[in-house]
Amino acid sequence: MPDRAATPDRATPEIKVFRCGPQQVPSAAEVEVLCFARTCGRPLHESRATAAGYARLYAALLRRPDLEAVAARAASGHLAGFAYGHGWRWAEQADDWAVELRESLGAAADRLDGRFAVYLLAVHPWYRTAGLGRQLLRTLVSATKTGAWLITPDEPTPAMALYQREGWEPIGHGPPGDCPRLVLTHH
Repeated sequence: MPDRAATPDRATPEIKVFRCGPQQVPSAAEVEVLCFARTCGRPLHESRATAAGYARLYAALLRRPDLEAVAARAASGHLAGFAYGHGWRWAEQADDWAVELRESLGAAADRLDGRFAVYLLAVHPWYRTAGLGRQLLRTLVSATKTGAWLITPDEPTPAMALYQREGWEPIGHGPPGDCPRLVLTHH
């Protein structure tokens, strides 16, 4: 379970959702705490190491000029939710994971080129039923006119239910890993 001192105050109902400018993006440490809180329990049961991996990737991508980020902060300042991503071009992708993704998707991989890649959508468990995930996702995706895509565990999670309600469509499975991952596109 996440450290109590590192989690938002349950009594704080006011949450502000905003597009992040360069001076407003959460720190990698905040993203790690949020990711662990979001995934350590049911249904995902992911480890601190996985949350640290999400934070490292985020820290590396902060240098991208096309990075878009949306945050939700409680009145206390705690990070209640966060989403980010950037434009995706196959020509820029050289890492092993991208090669595996392209191979896994086959011909459907071309549908990702030129779209906005949503890297992370995370909502602290205490705020899950407030519609915060939907608000973060809509705000993030509204920044792009090219359509968007993401990868999510192929199992009945709150995130999967959100994507289905919002009209995201599956196009195939992502690279093999610890659990099957579904690739979804929107518009």
